[in-house]
Formats: sequence, C-alpha cells, structure tokens
Amino acid sequence: MRFLSFFLASVYLLPASSVSAQDIFAGIPVEPRPSDYIHWDAEKFEDFKSELQQSLQEGNGIWDTDFVYLNALPQADHRPHNIQIIHRSGYTQPEIHELKWDIYVILDGSGVARIGGERVGWVNGLPPEQQHPQLEGFKEYQVGVGDIIHVPAREWHQMLTEPNESITYALINVFE
Repeated sequence: MRFLSFFLASVYLLPASSVSAQDIFAGIPVEPRPSDYIHWDAEKFEDFKSELQQSLQEGNGIWDTDFVYLNALPQADHRPHNIQIIHRSGYTQPEIHELKWDIYVILDGSGVARIGGERVGWVNGLPPEQQHPQLEGFKEYQVGVGDIIHVPAREWHQMLTEPNESITYALINVFE
C-alpha cells in the first residue's frame, strides 16, 4: 500500500517538477549590448608594463611617489567597474574609498598588502606629497604573482614593496 501511495504521488508530482525546471537565463535582455569585450594577452601586458615603467622614469608618479597607472578599461556610466594597471615601488600612502571596492590581481613582482586598521600620522594643512602617514592595527599579507586581494569599501589599505623592488597589478574598481 505504501508503495502504491508513493508511486501515485510521484506520478502526480513529476509533471510539476518538470515545469519548475526553467531556463534561469530566459528573459535577460541582450540589448543594448556594450562593446566592452576585451582580451589582454601577455604581449599587451608587456606593453602596459613598458608604458608604466617609462612614465615612472619620467617622474610622473602620484604625489612624488613611485606610483603610476594607466586606465586599461576607463570608467563608464553603463557599468559599475573599471580596470587600471598599476606599477608601484616603495612607499605609497594608505587609502580608503567610501563607495569603491578594490580587487587586486598581482601580475608581476611582489609586495606587502596592509588591510584594515586606522591611518595615523596625517598632518592637516600639509599637501599630500609632503605626507607620510602609516596604518596601525592592520592585517598584513605577503603577495606575489597570481595572488588576488579583495578590499571592501570603507576599509583602509596600503600596498608596499621593499626598496628597489616593484609590483604591478590589475586593479578592478567596483563602485556601489
């Protein structure tokens, strides 16, 4: 009797389960279709890196530091992210963003990522290029080629390298 009840229940419920197995992608609009399909291969990365190293040699670092970048995928209104390729060496200031999440993909070199804590040593009134603040109470991560770092918005973070060393990474900026 139990088998018969189970069999009848299965027969009645089987069509309902088939109906619920729907295409989860149905109904997603495909127009307008942005033209942002991009593939950066190793050769393109070498071009990026050469351009950044040249910019650094010309003294184009941000706030007189060894920090240069290029906009590989510039910001646009139709998507909540952009991509920068960054090359840096030595000390650069801690940073924080109210509405931007950072995803780092290490492409070349190595360094130390400091995440969290509080910024100390900022002197009000001094221009940024004369500042040398630090982080206290951070977590520290040794990073190298292939590593990925996710930094939420509203979290202090800083990337450092040893003297005469450098790091190059793709920075994916995701905006809230």
